Amino acid sequence: MTYQAIARKYRPETFGEVVGQEHVTGTLRAALRKGKLSHAYVFSGPRGCGKTTVARLLAKALNCPDAGGGDPCGQCETCRDIARGNFLDVLEIDAASNTGVDNIRELRDMAKLAPAEGHNRVFIIDEVHMLSKGAFNALLKILEEPPSRVFFFFATTEPSKIPRTILSRCQRFDFRLLSRDQLTGRMQAICDAEGVAVDDTGLRVLVSLAEGSMRDGLSLLDQAVASCEGTIDEVALVDLFGLVRSELYLELDQALMAADAAAALALVDRLASTGQDLIVFARGLVTHLRDLLVLKVDPALRQAVDLTDEQIAQLTPVLAHFSEQDLLAMLDRAGQHYDRIHRSTQPRLLLEAAVVEFARWERRVLLSDLIERLRRLVAAGGTGAAGGGGTAQAARRAAPIDDGGDGTGMDAAGAPPATAGGSAGPPTNAAGAAAAEAVSDWSSFVEVVMQTNPGLAACLMTGLPSVDPEGGRLTVAFEPENAFMLRQLEAGGEALAGPIARVFGRPLRLELILVEAGAGPSTDQQDEVRRKVAPTDRETLARQRRDDPVLDRLVGMVRGEPLPDTELERWRRANPPTEPDDEND
Repeated sequence: MTYQAIARKYRPETFGEVVGQEHVTGTLRAALRKGKLSHAYVFSGPRGCGKTTVARLLAKALNCPDAGGGDPCGQCETCRDIARGNFLDVLEIDAASNTGVDNIRELRDMAKLAPAEGHNRVFIIDEVHMLSKGAFNALLKILEEPPSRVFFFFATTEPSKIPRTILSRCQRFDFRLLSRDQLTGRMQAICDAEGVAVDDTGLRVLVSLAEGSMRDGLSLLDQAVASCEGTIDEVALVDLFGLVRSELYLELDQALMAADAAAALALVDRLASTGQDLIVFARGLVTHLRDLLVLKVDPALRQAVDLTDEQIAQLTPVLAHFSEQDLLAMLDRAGQHYDRIHRSTQPRLLLEAAVVEFARWERRVLLSDLIERLRRLVAAGGTGAAGGGGTAQAARRAAPIDDGGDGTGMDAAGAPPATAGGSAGPPTNAAGAAAAEAVSDWSSFVEVVMQTNPGLAACLMTGLPSVDPEGGRLTVAFEPENAFMLRQLEAGGEALAGPIARVFGRPLRLELILVEAGAGPSTDQQDEVRRKVAPTDRETLARQRRDDPVLDRLVGMVRGEPLPDTELERWRRANPPTEPDDEND
């Protein structure tokens, strides 16, 4: 008897047997039950995910005499003839070899004929995007006004190449690649039905190679069944498909953790001398680092990596050695190396350079953590007294600088600082800078408001202040373009009374006024307040470097710069603070 490929032998006979496309099959079954099936569908998605299979099942459901609940029976003569391609009323066309206008005109003429055997006439066009422009034009009229009991099902991997005039006349369903669990479950069931012995490592390799495609996975399984004696495991599949054993990446990990470039180069030499594909190894290294990063971010994500529990356990020391930031940077570099290696005529040279770079990898350290450690060393009696105070100062997040010194608006004697007198009216443009400078506690006031109400503080930053000591007034002027800010402050003005009294040393009546354009604070004045009240990490570091020569030399030596907030948060989650070791620190 002629051997039948596994992918064909186990092609689904009902919608319920289709794996991973429930969003498509569920909708189609409901449409069949309600009698609301469209005359034309476009099934798009990656290869091997079930597009043509679903089109055939739909053709069966439209013609099966025993169809119930929207599902074909799969056992009657009609269903079997459609599966074999012998049913006259279901015509399947490969658009890659029938691209011309004449082919579509012939199809159009056939569509006008009444069904010969079944209830409906169905045309399935695979890879429909391969049709020529003229062929698409020939389809337009019949798609817009199709004969009764005629249906068109189009399958494609590139829906963007289908003209919009065609797409607008069809209902479209997007098929998805299958998940690892879906592929694993289906392939294990087929192995059990075929009596094929496959262990977890072998199944993991097959699922990984399938890359979400059921047809690819079953084709690989077919090849493994024909080639392997006994149990299908990772060792057999590595030899069969020319893969790289996962143990080699663990061996490379050991060399990298030990900073042993010689061992890493010896590994590459062994790969080359045994005929291993170095490009495959470089690609696998990218995947390996990605798996390490996923497990480092959250060990609960182990289902997202193609590794067995035993292999994940072997990675535990590797995960403990490298930080999340290290793995992020290494993954980025490995991707760049692979991009060069797979296009190079000298892959070995570039791979050797890559593994040496990783073996000499400079660990990523947050500058703030380094500064904090230096501060602890100084506090414990370490050397560098001349720079110790500066380093300790740099370890703290910069506070806004103002004449009050301690952020309370009081001078060293505990009395409120003197404020410049002046008119209670709006400050003129010429006097704007002087007015802003005269209100020496303005930055402190905005900072205090920022701690409890950042929204009001942001509004205050757009105003120009002036104080009338005799009249007991704090006037803030806003240009017309910032009238919205003024209204926000008017609505929340009661929340400002406390900060005003605390910072300025006594209660002041707050007056908010509009002035003509150009009479408000300049952009530089607003930015100066913002830098004092809410400096960016980069601005804070720049100021600390100016204040501390030791820190400036340190940052210049390591070429450090602030991390974005998102990366900083990931780093802190991956590197929680530890209690200082008094004996060592």
